[in-house]
Amino acid sequence: MTILRFLCQHVGADAARHTVAVLFIAFAVVAPALPVSAQSSPTTTVIVVRHAEKGDDDPTDPKLSAAGSRRAEALAVALADSGVGSIITTHLKRTQMTAAPLAARSGVKPTVLSVKRGDVTAHIADLVAAVDAARARRNGAILVVGHSNTVPLLIKALSGVLDAHMCDSQYAHLFVLTLGVTATEPVRLVRATYGDADPATVADCR
Repeated sequence: MTILRFLCQHVGADAARHTVAVLFIAFAVVAPALPVSAQSSPTTTVIVVRHAEKGDDDPTDPKLSAAGSRRAEALAVALADSGVGSIITTHLKRTQMTAAPLAARSGVKPTVLSVKRGDVTAHIADLVAAVDAARARRNGAILVVGHSNTVPLLIKALSGVLDAHMCDSQYAHLFVLTLGVTATEPVRLVRATYGDADPATVADCR
């Protein structure tokens, strides 16, 4: 099944075409880092998403809801040909379940980091270290599945760009960063969406 057909079934034809177009642009921009052979590319692609929709089965560590499971499958479809060779999640079920379909499809065993509750700075440092370790292995693009409060901070740590905060109802964002070999090289950041569209939100949501 093509990505366009998959999205048409879930978000409608117009939204599907828009999403596929945006993703096409995103991956065209970072094409040098999406390897036919990852070893030949001097750049690294890092894809950052928030975990998919969570359920209400556990207030501290919920699994994905039915909508979240569909989004996780949509992520696997969207990134099927992206050359992901490393996946980083937290120890919480919702991030691991979001990455699971792509991990199974690609045969990649995720790196699981424990969330340092109350110490976001330390957690971001751990994420950056994990990304750096994955970059050193040079085995393809890197997928990071985070949380609404950590995704913007990780993007800032990797690129210097502070993206707007994420609302609790927002799950569709997909960020593609292209990192150069040295810290002095500019970082390219492309924002896209995947899966079902997010509901309309007010501008000052928290």
